[in-house]
Amino acid sequence: MNKRILLFTLLITVISGSMAFGQIKKAKKQMALYNYSQALLTLNKSLQKENVDKREATLLMAECYRKQNDVQHARGWYEKTIEYGNPEPATLFNYAQVLRSCGEYLKAKEVFLQYNALSPTDPRAIIFAAFCDSALIWVNITPSFEVKNALTLNSKQSDFGPVFYQNWLCFTSDRLTPVNNNKKYGWTGNNYLRMFYAEPVFINDFYNDFKDIRLAPERFNQSYHDGPASFNQNFTEAFINRTIMYKDKGKKDQHQIRTHLLKIYSSHHDKSNWTKPTPFFLNNNDYSIGHPTLLKDGNVLYFVSDMKNGYGGTDIYRCLRADNKWSAPVNLGPVINSFGNEMFPFLADNGDLYFASDGLPGLGGLDIFITHQVNDSTWTKPQNLNQPVNSSYDDFSLCINKNNVNGLFSSSRPGGVGNDDLYIFRHSSEVTPAPKLNTFAAITYLSGYVKDKTTLNPINDATVFFLNQGKNQALVLKTDANGYYRTQVTPGNPYTVKAMQTGYIADCYLFTPDTLNKAVERPAPRDLLLDQLHVNRTFVLDNIYYDLDKYYIRPDAHPALDKLVLIMKENPVNIELGSHCDSRASDAYNLILSQNRAESAVRYIVMQGINPGRITAKGYGETQLVNKCKNGVPCTDAEHQLNRRTEFKVISWSDDLKTETFNASRYNKGEIIDVRFLPDRFFDICK
Repeated sequence: MNKRILLFTLLITVISGSMAFGQIKKAKKQMALYNYSQALLTLNKSLQKENVDKREATLLMAECYRKQNDVQHARGWYEKTIEYGNPEPATLFNYAQVLRSCGEYLKAKEVFLQYNALSPTDPRAIIFAAFCDSALIWVNITPSFEVKNALTLNSKQSDFGPVFYQNWLCFTSDRLTPVNNNKKYGWTGNNYLRMFYAEPVFINDFYNDFKDIRLAPERFNQSYHDGPASFNQNFTEAFINRTIMYKDKGKKDQHQIRTHLLKIYSSHHDKSNWTKPTPFFLNNNDYSIGHPTLLKDGNVLYFVSDMKNGYGGTDIYRCLRADNKWSAPVNLGPVINSFGNEMFPFLADNGDLYFASDGLPGLGGLDIFITHQVNDSTWTKPQNLNQPVNSSYDDFSLCINKNNVNGLFSSSRPGGVGNDDLYIFRHSSEVTPAPKLNTFAAITYLSGYVKDKTTLNPINDATVFFLNQGKNQALVLKTDANGYYRTQVTPGNPYTVKAMQTGYIADCYLFTPDTLNKAVERPAPRDLLLDQLHVNRTFVLDNIYYDLDKYYIRPDAHPALDKLVLIMKENPVNIELGSHCDSRASDAYNLILSQNRAESAVRYIVMQGINPGRITAKGYGETQLVNKCKNGVPCTDAEHQLNRRTEFKVISWSDDLKTETFNASRYNKGEIIDVRFLPDRFFDICK
């Protein structure tokens, strides 16, 4: 949501003063200049240093990701900050907001109430805690819309601000372009915003595919940020979001940061081209105005502003035009405008006003609402459009076609192509029911158990990640007191199932429900067996072989060592890696060889991102044989092979390592996670 607001209020900086000393100080300076992408790079470097204040650096990482609206990364860094203890009230509030944006409503409510206990005079905590209660109810409401990603329109960057323009769709993006040398915006690390347009494959069909994406005419794109825009019904007048780089420079604050506020410009289309955009009469250096939406007759303009005497951060206003003159702005009032931010208004042809808000009861972040004008000064109570249009993430910038049947909106929800994606929607009444398939007429369920590998006792409250490989999304399940889990599956669709519990090595399997099996209830192919980790327990790493008298790591040993890397990334343990030889060489030689082999394996593990302080190498030579095959005793090759082994032993558990390891218990039952937001190679043990 912060990025949305600061697409509204844009800033540039005046370079002054001397170079900052120290990585933390440098990062703070970059953050003060709103260069969060650079600040993250600086902070990542600082966290590699021993003498850095890691508590402060961790909090700054969380703040940078929150400002960039990367709530998944922000959540992880806030959690690391909280683990240091005694967080500031503001940190708790921001953490709660991030949790809410991730859909973790119960946890978010808990943290909001913690914040309220520390800051009882701030009413927001109680309000947002109530929003969390509402969201838990709303997620079960039957959807009124069908939604799909507009894949051909979206890029790896942000795409938003859709609006219909003649037979095309116009939208805004910070994707790469062939012009302007693709200058980077320090806030996001992406390009400046530009306006584009695309043509639907089928004339006037904005629900299906698009083609031929082009940069909008030069009049619509300058050297800094442009877009979104709005047009009158004849497409002869356009009102454009614009930020000017060199003219109208705004004011410097006490830190010599120069503020560039968002302004509105208009352009007319003569018979051949668009005219040079001219400033709207309300443009001002003391406040921002933006997000214009023009009534089709061109005589009513809705927009957003943070001018004084509003109800919240940004409010929605309206101006009327008569005799080619605009009236003074009128605030739409407290029914629509809240203590938060109301943004991205869109007026449909039937008089419905759609807008985004983070201050009205919603699912999290920005939600899209609808209201209708009763008379000149009265509006109906805004209604949340709910799922699937709204999600716990930012949902905003909606437009709807003339028939009020379908349209597009923007969202930062997981599973898209880029940071913000364009989504297409239509009312459920327009959705043709899918034909019933006799093959899968009944719902199919898969059920299984999670148990201790040694005792076979059930493991209660284990977290099971149920990955739908077709969607690259993982459903979170929790086991009951019997270690039991159950979920719906689609026959023929491949799944990956991984179980985790604190203090255990994870287990995983691959599974594709048989399409020929008519059974409604399907048992899992096997139990998920978790091996308990405890201090001084030793585990053998299978399939680690070395060439004769050599100690370098062969490629066929990588999978076993990668498994150990994953164990260390998922558990806060320090370990000893031990290498053992058989008795067929001198004792001294085997001791040296085993030490070299252990150190070689440790080097490989450290290169995969494990802190070298967490793992030590120990060569045991032939001092710990597992059978009778000591010096002088005849044995088979197979018996000698049992002694040539690599093991790891848990030396200690450390709470300090929780910031470096993955905590599965933080996820709630029913949560759906995009696989991109899980650690790299998270499901590799299943392969």
